[in-house]
Amino acid sequence: MAEKPLRILMMIHRQADASPYCFYVHEQAKALRARGHEVVVISCVGVMPGMARLRPAQAQVAARTPREAVIDGIQVVYPRALTLGNVGERLLGGRLLAGAAMPVARRLHAQKPFDIVHAHMLPRDGHAGLLVAQALGIPMALTVHGTDVFHYFIPGKTPWARNRRIAREADALMAVSTLLMRRVAPYRDAGAISRVVPNGVDLSLVPERTQNIPRRVISVGTLKARKCMDKTLEAFARVAGDFPDATLTIVGIGEMEAQLRARIAQLGLSNRVEMTGGLPHEEVLRRMAQSDLFVLPSWGEGYGIVYIEAMAAGCIAVGARGEGIEDTICDGENGFLVPAGDIEATERVMRDVFSNREAYAALRERGQKAARALTWARNAQTVEEIYQQAIRAGRQTHAKTWH
Repeated sequence: MAEKPLRILMMIHRQADASPYCFYVHEQAKALRARGHEVVVISCVGVMPGMARLRPAQAQVAARTPREAVIDGIQVVYPRALTLGNVGERLLGGRLLAGAAMPVARRLHAQKPFDIVHAHMLPRDGHAGLLVAQALGIPMALTVHGTDVFHYFIPGKTPWARNRRIAREADALMAVSTLLMRRVAPYRDAGAISRVVPNGVDLSLVPERTQNIPRRVISVGTLKARKCMDKTLEAFARVAGDFPDATLTIVGIGEMEAQLRARIAQLGLSNRVEMTGGLPHEEVLRRMAQSDLFVLPSWGEGYGIVYIEAMAAGCIAVGARGEGIEDTICDGENGFLVPAGDIEATERVMRDVFSNREAYAALRERGQKAARALTWARNAQTVEEIYQQAIRAGRQTHAKTWH
């Protein structure tokens, strides 16, 4: 437990999914609360004229989101913020989010002062968090997760001045993987607090692995091109004839669903490949524990909690080389890394594991051990240390005027 409990203001925009606001941020908030800290979340909900027609999924999320709630003991406030899409983000950054969040932050800070603001995702929430922290006169920590870095910190290109400034002026910068930190760290001052802090897995939700399972492959993610579900399907099709008991389960929704279903029918694998659509988190973990291999050779992965969840459930995980998950998966030691979307390499892994399952038992156990060490409790302890560093450092960037 912490020696001195902190009051933490977390900021992340409302995600258009089934989470309370953002799955991994909520898990971190719960773990910090378990360490004795008080966490309040401001999660701005994007709204715009004609939203029901232009962005129906987001409109539905906005309609069912209350103005305020207490979730797992954490106070969450959902101010509405005008969203103007990519153009608005380029012109205004997080100013619209900050405008919506500022009255709430000031009111809560007046009632009981916050010690630190922790914003998640750099371009909009990071900007908004910095503006709020400066207004309150407290430090700001920032975590980058993946898409925020891949979209705005591209090798060979200079990031927008605003994003460079956010990266530089955050009192503490955290990245969920070494890959992401390498892209953002060059824009930090020498000696600035910058740490890689991987996300965690909630072991209380992970069931024990089913014993003596058949050859089952599972892939979980949004059905879009960069997840390479189509490549996983093609690799499975190549080995399916040699292993009649092998099956593939694809979990997720997205733009490639119709294409995948058509290809499954074309391959004559409708009785061997199941597409489940979206599933509750607990059900996904249950299916992982009943599977042999987790395969997701995708690109653009800042880290990928889904890999460590699968490993913790006892799957041998196959990820892509050069992505954030390289921090956890060591190829051939506790899992496998293949070139992103490489059908031949993915096929070889499937074939080897299916043919020599007992030989890979030790590898599976090492993977499970590595994943189970990455708990949210461990994440929260590290984040707490970083908060204390930032507070002690007393950097005065929050007192600067934003231009």
